[in-house]
Parts: sequence; C-alpha cells; structure tokens
Amino acid sequence: MSVGTFARAAGVTRAAVQHWERPGGTSPNRSHRPAVARLLGMSVEEFLSGGPQPMDRWRRRGVWLLSAVEAGGFAHIDNFGPHSELETVLVTVDVQRRTFALRVHGESMRSKGVNSFPPGTIVVIEPDMKARPGDFVIAQNREKQATFKQLVVIKEVFCLRPLNKRFKTRPLGDGVIIGVVREAIWHLR
Repeated sequence: MSVGTFARAAGVTRAAVQHWERPGGTSPNRSHRPAVARLLGMSVEEFLSGGPQPMDRWRRRGVWLLSAVEAGGFAHIDNFGPHSELETVLVTVDVQRRTFALRVHGESMRSKGVNSFPPGTIVVIEPDMKARPGDFVIAQNREKQATFKQLVVIKEVFCLRPLNKRFKTRPLGDGVIIGVVREAIWHLR
C-alpha cells in the first residue's frame, strides 16, 4: 500500500504517515490509532505493543462465541478488528483472524468413548483450515443451518458422522465445511 493510500484510509495527511515511518518520528495520536491498527491487521493493543506477538503455549486469547444462527449464516469474524458486543471465550490454540467458537446443542456428539461433546461444550473453529477425514467439523447445509459432526469417508463419499449411535451418518452432499474444530472447552462443575 502506498503512503498516500494508507494516509487516505487512515484519515490523515501523507506527511503524517511519513513522520510515523521515520526512525525517531512521531506516532499516531490516540484518535488515529484504531484506524492505523485496523489497516495493519491488528488490534490497538497489538499496535501499541509493537505488533502481533507470537502465541506461546501458555498465552490465552479470546475468540467470539457465536450462536448457531450466526454460524449458519456464517458471520464474517475478525478477531483483530474492532471489538464487538459478542461474548468471547478464552482459548489456548493459535487464534487466526476468523477463528470463532460455538456452544454445542443437542446429543448427537455425546458418546461413551474418549471423544464426547455433551450439550454446553464450547468448540473452537478454524474456518481457514482444510478439513481431513477424521476431523471434527462444522458443516453448513443448503438452508444455511450449521451442524457439528465428524468428517468421514464411506465408500469414497464424504459423510458427517455423529458420535452418538442413536443418530444417523449422512452424506455431506451439497453441504459445505465451514471450519475445523481445534479445541473443546467444557466445565466439569
């Protein structure tokens, strides 16, 4: 992006941007920081601390907790953009720009096995990750409804399998995978 383009997008003069870029130069004033941070693809906090910091395994970060309706319509999430009125949850996986979380409803993913996702479990979804057979995914049907299942291949056909044996495995068909589940969070008490 050119200095002029950046200046117009930030609502400042070209000279101001040139001063910001100069070693020992000025920095954006408080009123311009949100626009500058947005243009740089980071939060104001990251901008003030010197840019996005690498996430280590002990650092926790929040992502937006969407409703099933929002996930079904797949609202475009921006974890590094302006704050929203949506509820957030803390996660331990690396957070990308569009990572989001959903709360599990229903019994289809509850099982007696190692993997079980009872109602109330929060799952963290990465939309920019390519799904592979065996992954837990959020899929969207043609009515824009979201569902949480395990992606499997049966006779060379991609299918969505519930963990609860009372529910049927169904072909993905014209459904779309909107994200891969990266983490599950549940409370024991």
